[in-house]
Amino acid sequence: METNFYAKIDTINETSYDTYTCSVVTEDNERLTCRIPKEHTFKQNAVYHFEVEPIMFKERQQYMVIEAVHIDDADIPFARRSELMECFYEFAPVDVNEVKEVIESYLAKLENKAIKDIVLEMYKEFENRFYLYPAATKFHHAYIGGLSYHTSTMLRLIDGFMKVYPFLNQDLLIAGIMLHDIYKTSELTNYAGPEYSKEGKLLGHITMGVKGIEVTAQRLGYGGSEEALLLQHMVLSHHYYGNYGSPKKPMIPEALIVHFIDNIDSKLTVLEEVLSQTEKGEFTSPIAVADREKYYKSKL
Repeated sequence: METNFYAKIDTINETSYDTYTCSVVTEDNERLTCRIPKEHTFKQNAVYHFEVEPIMFKERQQYMVIEAVHIDDADIPFARRSELMECFYEFAPVDVNEVKEVIESYLAKLENKAIKDIVLEMYKEFENRFYLYPAATKFHHAYIGGLSYHTSTMLRLIDGFMKVYPFLNQDLLIAGIMLHDIYKTSELTNYAGPEYSKEGKLLGHITMGVKGIEVTAQRLGYGGSEEALLLQHMVLSHHYYGNYGSPKKPMIPEALIVHFIDNIDSKLTVLEEVLSQTEKGEFTSPIAVADREKYYKSKL
């Protein structure tokens, strides 16, 4: 009798038979041994939806894989996919459904047609990966869902700036934050144990983002527009320094704010994590994202 389940491949073992074995862990944390025909290729540490048939092999219960679909290719609702990812990987410390709700609430505030069309087109293109990828391989938000979590926190910080400095253009702030790191989904190879892709190493997410905005703007009829140019500038300048990847410093106030907000969230998120593991009255170990400074946890 066939059965099916979601599981992450823990180990893969070659055999002298026409099948190889793999140890998988289900969402209920049950460890099973599966046998897979050698003509199929699977990735270690990846999650699949398995259809299997129970078999006995040398008096041990095993499962012959009939079909397996990688979770990225599985046709399942967003909420269910998120639930599964949280079962199998270190995930952002927030509910991804709430993160998605926050992000889409700010996208709904966009008023400028050109900006709205460009941002929504790029968001639609990257949406599935956007909620899975980390914001980095280390330093900050380096876990599954980290990119969208980082983006949602940055968006929430806009409100305070707009109240104090109402001359700022809210559409540019929302768009700049949404697009500043969106090409991390191409700069990194995957969301589980990612490394930098060839394009990520040779170009980086900033260059890729600027090009992506240009291509999208031209496709939508906004090539050469003021809106497209300013969006490109905000992505290009958000690291501020050339040795950090930005060939231009911010030259519009919204680009400066995007840089500041990015810097604030990346540093404070790491500080919160490190200080939570530090005793009161003690100093942290050197923190890479904060210039390797040691921070003191007050007794207050």
